Amino acid sequence: MPELREDRVGAVIDRFYEAALRPDLWRAVLQDYADALGAEGALILPGPRSAIAPACSGGLDEAVAVGMRDGWFSDNPRLGRGIPALTNLQGVLVESHIFTPEELDSVPFNADFAGRQGLRWFAGIYLAPEGQRSIMLSAERRTGQEMFSHREVALIEAMVPHLQRAGRMAVQLAEARAESMLDAFEMMACGCLLLDSGGRVVRLNERARAELGGALQVLHGVPVAAGASANAALGRLIGSVLHRGRAHEAAPLPAVAIPRPGRPPLVVHAAPILASARDVFQSARALLLITDPAARSGPADALLAQGYGLTAAEIRLVQDLARDRDLAEIAARSRVTVATLRSQLKTVFAKTGTHRQSQLVNLVSRLSLRA
Repeated sequence: MPELREDRVGAVIDRFYEAALRPDLWRAVLQDYADALGAEGALILPGPRSAIAPACSGGLDEAVAVGMRDGWFSDNPRLGRGIPALTNLQGVLVESHIFTPEELDSVPFNADFAGRQGLRWFAGIYLAPEGQRSIMLSAERRTGQEMFSHREVALIEAMVPHLQRAGRMAVQLAEARAESMLDAFEMMACGCLLLDSGGRVVRLNERARAELGGALQVLHGVPVAAGASANAALGRLIGSVLHRGRAHEAAPLPAVAIPRPGRPPLVVHAAPILASARDVFQSARALLLITDPAARSGPADALLAQGYGLTAAEIRLVQDLARDRDLAEIAARSRVTVATLRSQLKTVFAKTGTHRQSQLVNLVSRLSLRA
């Protein structure tokens, strides 16, 4: 019967470090992990309060699809019992730690889901331990295979520190990539909201935040437009980019115009996040782009970045000053301290060759007019 291959452990650890930097490799790396452990497959499972979706090696695609479709992962006793039981953050959890032999056949998750998928034995670890937001890694063996032995569990435990370091790195880089995406649209004077698979907002940039309220709001985490007709159109648009099938099978709906009293409507576009652009450790599955035809043209943003080397945060500060906002107001909106803004402003003065806020605002105004 298949068992853990010690000779492949080192290569698998190296592959985890590689996947932390290249998220498109995760499915293949999970299969490498499963093969090294003599398992049918491996999957990444989010804790109850983690925003990411389950991800797996190819051999578990059908099982994960059924679990997602039928709601088995929303009340998973392996997580409900396993997270409190796995008090050693670098330990290994197996089925006997949380289920009696009778429960392996009687608990609905085991009998009606895992069992029907031909799965029975597992060895789970924390890939990123964060309590209820933890990310778990589980190797799955089929009913006809042997359970993980004490020797195999000890070998997996020896891998855990490396795998967790790779996991932490992957999570941090996913966060950075998401922020970079939002900053890129900020630089193009475009509001951007990142949506998860349920259409809930997981992140947004400052320009999107400024557009919310009135005609477009986020209620209970979901974008909502004022007016039944506009809201229905927005819902259809979001649904089209979160289509469960292949992206090209969904109708390419046009942008939605959201009316505003006395002002031009907001224009909302949407697009799915697919393939290698999708990150296992980042829950965004689609994006909404918001443009305001009434807003002052934003080419100055690009000019400030290209001509003066300002960062996205420095550009936001400059544009807020150009809108006659004082540092206290900007600090409250941005959730930073006034001292931080003063430090940023000092850097902006040095980069732009200005010495006072009035000079800086005049510079931005001239760039906007000439762009």
